[in-house]
This record gives sequence, C-alpha cells and structure tokens, in this order.
Amino acid sequence: MLNMTRKFAKLVLSPIPVKYSVGKTYWRIKEFLQQAQWWDRKQIEQWQLDKLKEIIEHAYSSIPGYRQLYMEAGIKPNDIQSLRDIDYLPFVTKELIRDNLDDFTSTAVSKWKRVYLTTGGSTGIPFGFYITRLNYSIEKAFMHLGWERKGWKLGDRSAVLRGAYIGSERKFWDYNSYQNELLLSNYYLTEKNYPKYAKQLLKYKALYLQAYPSAATMLADFVMTKGDIERLNFKLILLGSENVYDWQKQKLLEAFPGASLFDWYGHAEKAILAARCEYLEQYHVWPFYGLTEILDENNGEVSVGQTGELVGTSFWNLATPFIRYRTMDMATKGRFGCDGCGRKFQLLEQVEGRLQEVIVTGTGRYISMTAINMHSDVFDNIKQFQFYQEKTGEVVFKIIKKNSYSNKDTALIRRELMKKLGQDMALNIVFVNEILRTPRGKYRFLEQKLNIEYGE
Repeated sequence: MLNMTRKFAKLVLSPIPVKYSVGKTYWRIKEFLQQAQWWDRKQIEQWQLDKLKEIIEHAYSSIPGYRQLYMEAGIKPNDIQSLRDIDYLPFVTKELIRDNLDDFTSTAVSKWKRVYLTTGGSTGIPFGFYITRLNYSIEKAFMHLGWERKGWKLGDRSAVLRGAYIGSERKFWDYNSYQNELLLSNYYLTEKNYPKYAKQLLKYKALYLQAYPSAATMLADFVMTKGDIERLNFKLILLGSENVYDWQKQKLLEAFPGASLFDWYGHAEKAILAARCEYLEQYHVWPFYGLTEILDENNGEVSVGQTGELVGTSFWNLATPFIRYRTMDMATKGRFGCDGCGRKFQLLEQVEGRLQEVIVTGTGRYISMTAINMHSDVFDNIKQFQFYQEKTGEVVFKIIKKNSYSNKDTALIRRELMKKLGQDMALNIVFVNEILRTPRGKYRFLEQKLNIEYGE
C-alpha cells in the first residue's frame, strides 16, 4: 500500500510534458503560423488589414485614451480602409502610456485576465502596462516557430544563460523540470567560476543554449582560453534581447564549431517581432505579430537601404494595445520578400535595438544591464533613470522622480537592485532633474566610463 501511494504521488508530482504545458492557444496559433507564413503578399496584407481594423475598433470602443486621441484627430474606425490609412492615426510613446496607463487600458478586459508588466527597455524610461494571460502562449508560438527554422524542438534540453535566474556564488545554477532547462546565472560567470559552469553543462548535455549575446561571448572566451572547444558544444545557440554583431558570431562559431546561430529582435511591449531567416543574414518581420513601420524624421516610410525608427502596432494584446508605438529603436529597411526561404515578409538589413552594456563589480564580475532590467513595479514612481559607472565596484543610479516618489521607493529600489548586483558592488542612488540624450537623440541605459573588454 505504501509503495502504491509513493508511485501515485510520484506520478501526480511529475512535471507535465512540455507539449501539454504550453496550452491549446499555443498550438492553435502555431498551426495558423505554419500555414500563413507561406501566404502570398495579397493574402498577408488582407489579414493584416482585418486585424488592424479589429484592434482599432477595440481601442476606440473600450480604451478612453485612444478614443480621445482619435476624436481629436477626427478619425473613426471606419476610416481605416487600407493599411496605409494608418498614417492618419496619431503616435503613442512610452511617456504617454506610462503617465496615463488607466486611460490606455481596455475596460473590456477584466482584471483577472490581465497581467501587469514593466520595463525600462534600453532607454531608462520605465513604464508599466498590461498584457493578457493568453499573450504568454501566443508569444511562445511565434518564438518557437522561429527557432524551429534552425532545428530547435520543443522539450529538448536547453541551457539558459540570461537574467531571470540570479543565484549566488555558491548556487549559480538551477533546473526547470517543466521546461527541461538548465538555468545558469548570468551574474556569476567569471574565469574563476567557469570550470563549475562547464561541469554543469557537461553533466546536463544541453542541445541548445539560450543566452544574451554578451553572456554567450564571455562563455565562448572561457571555452577557448581553457581549451574546451571540442569538449563543450551545442547544436544551436539562441541569441536575444541585445544587439548581436558579426565578430561575436565568428567567435561563437569558433568556440562552438558544432553550433548553428539564431537571433531575433523583439521587445516587452510585443508590437514588433523580427527573426532571422534560416538561409540569409537578414531579419524577417513577422507580419502576423503586428504592423511594422520604418519611419524617417518626417514620419514618412523610408526607402530600401535607408534607416528609420521602428514604429509598431500590436495585433494580439487587447489589455494595453500599442498602436503606432514609437519604439525609439532604429532599423535599416531591406527589400520585401526573401529569395532564400520564399516568405513574403518585410526584411530588415540591420536593427539597432538594445546595446550590450555591462558594469564591473569589485571582484571583476561582468553584469549585463539587460539582466538588471526590472519587470515588477519597483520603478513605477520614477520618470526616468540611468546607471553611471566610472569606478570598478561602484555604480551610480540616477533618478528623475515622479511626484508620487517617496523614501519607501528608495529603500525598495536599493533592496531589489542589490539582489542582482551582489555584495561586491556599491550602489549610490542620486536624484537629478535631467538625463542627457546621446548625439543621436537616444537615452542610454548605462553611461560607462570604464575601459572594459565587454560591452559597448
């Protein structure tokens, strides 16, 4: 009887197979994308137009902020009869949504269906917004179908070297049995600790590595320095959340000669997603994810070969939709349609998204600022922030406060940041009235004054 009870408990407590845990929405969207990705341009644009009308009607009828914008612009949903009619719609920005979140959140989506997210992105302008719970499954469907272009399979073993798992000097790894993932801390990857990382990777035998490009590059350096090129390898390396450069790809292929590389551009706001082709070194903009514009300084669509700002309209988030959202990221427009794979998608030759920015702790650890980004409400009472470093082991956190800011926020911010920074980093919080833009008009997440090996 006792043995039967143990067997039953083991069965009940065992992880649900990944193919079931992703949910029905995942499979429904993925099945649609597997077919629709091969549609011709006319079919794709008709689907986009229907989806654009749907999201604008939703915004006009249930989101006060959008309704006011459209009424002031003299626009009604029925005025949108072609994709180019989007030109009549006003833009929205991070600041506008941040400062008026209630007005830009749908009254038609109940609270229990919403999830609150925050991001500072690459600009240091923190703001919160809502997605629906279904957005997690939808996002996975798009991402996974992109990964499959390079041979990825759901449920295969992956090692993850990103920012979600913090760990410690002693416990730098964990295991996510539900996703079949080895979680490795991005915060404690050093030359001293590398042998321990290598030991876990060899023990786990991961087929894939999911990593920030900056973290993957550091791992590659250690592999080559320690002579582990033939000893440690992957089938596929998935690179996201930061810009990735040709010199890094070359280094990764040298360190992991058995690996293929795949990267993509996206953001937490879920308005634009572009993934690499399996044949050519260009990004394919997913037309079923959202409507993407690449605009010049006069808000006109750029020509092929020209660089402009990425402006996105989300199709799937009904909670806080982003319609004509200025991302502040730049891209060089490629031609339409891919000669390599045959998909009738808009191509991007280059994307300037999140920079690879790192700080250095007192013991020489490199911490990616992508990992420092918060996705909770810790920065809700901040208008803008910027990290600044000119001394190893010390970092300054500059804050422009909202009127709602209090001493409690200072304590909360210090506590949450120190969880990620560690005890070998001194944190100095200062309040400022202005944070300067770069010569190109962008805000930097980090102003790094140290001459360091990694980062930009």
